[in-house]
Amino acid sequence: MILDIPVIRNFRVTEVETDRSPDELYAPFAKQSYSALLTGKGGTDNSRYSFIGINPLYVHRSSKEPFDEINHLIDHYSVKDYDYPLSLWGGIGLLSYDALHTIESIPHTTRDMYDFPLLTFVFYKDFIVVDHQKQKTYLIQAQTDTTEYTRSALILEAKIPSYTASVSGNTTMIDKKSYVKRVGRIIDYIKKGDVYEVNLSHQCATPFSGDAYALFQSLYTRNPAPFSAYLSFGDSAVLSNSPERFLYARHNYVETRPIKGTAPRFADPKQDAQSKKALLSSEKDAAELAMIVDLLRNDLGKISTIGSVCVKEHRRVEAYRKVWHMLSIITSQLRDTVSYGDLLRACFPGGSITGCPKIRSMEIIDELEDYSRHAYTGSIFIANDKRLDSNIIIRTLIAADNMLYFNVGGAIVYDSVPEKEYQETLDKAANIMAVLNDARH
Repeated sequence: MILDIPVIRNFRVTEVETDRSPDELYAPFAKQSYSALLTGKGGTDNSRYSFIGINPLYVHRSSKEPFDEINHLIDHYSVKDYDYPLSLWGGIGLLSYDALHTIESIPHTTRDMYDFPLLTFVFYKDFIVVDHQKQKTYLIQAQTDTTEYTRSALILEAKIPSYTASVSGNTTMIDKKSYVKRVGRIIDYIKKGDVYEVNLSHQCATPFSGDAYALFQSLYTRNPAPFSAYLSFGDSAVLSNSPERFLYARHNYVETRPIKGTAPRFADPKQDAQSKKALLSSEKDAAELAMIVDLLRNDLGKISTIGSVCVKEHRRVEAYRKVWHMLSIITSQLRDTVSYGDLLRACFPGGSITGCPKIRSMEIIDELEDYSRHAYTGSIFIANDKRLDSNIIIRTLIAADNMLYFNVGGAIVYDSVPEKEYQETLDKAANIMAVLNDARH
């Protein structure tokens, strides 16, 4: 049971004028414990809003079964009867990949390099919504029996600090020979009929000092990915540059956007176009995506109305600064009895970062990966009882105890070439590695 949640007496919604971007509005509060920024640039269908949470109202951390707790929390502060923009107010949370162990009996033999609870979920007294489509910014403030409204000038006109960070030493990562050997193990499993696809990753680490937000600013400037986030959660910070939506829901409508297929970008337009064309014509990448689409159709089918699951768009190619990505969009209608916590449980972890079939793939991931994933391939999300949006935590740095950790990986299928799979992980790490190299000088 979740206790001692403050009662909100009233909300105040103010439309504000500001020439600051979301990352600038958040910057004065980046060191505030349990503050959060969700932002990104992309299409109108995936990057309409940015959200900023400061001055926490209630912080929930748990290593118990998290999905029922999510239901309880979002039901406690119902916004179903509120109109825009107050209907966008909600809690910002992080689900650890290891929450899978509350769903399935999967071995857990990997080593811990940093730690996260299974669920962190935070409601805020001061909450900023930036609607990029309407070009409007709103400050939503909650008042309780023991707190008054924060003066808006203290939030909107706060001095923007200058953050700095430095990285020392080399970035450690698995050597090519070891990764190639593990890819070969997966291909053997595929040949034996155990699995069709497994998403294998490896962890990288480097010491750092200074302000983690400086690294996020550099990463976001380099690549303003649509599902980027900065979470100052407890003793750790999460610097996410994720391109991938996990689940989006509004009322009973649901969609998921798995990414499968990556190709490098090039400065030369002709070479860049050829790389995109090669991605679209790749039978391997098409097979990877098709398998995960089927897996997610099955996951959604468990909690959706009969006949409502459909593939809205298949093999869309999206452009990012360093890579091309291929994705599909699957939609459905939730049954009336299904909550957003139930939706997350039915689909977690995302099939694009586990494999197919999911349970056996996760067993192989535990066998072959050295370190616990924790935040990596979990999900950062914003939720209330009317709306949910979430990413898959990839292209993400975790700052903990003066160390930076990040994982990179890819899907292994029958016709994978092990050496190319290793190179693909380096391609995906290009933006992060560039930021770290800049911070070394």
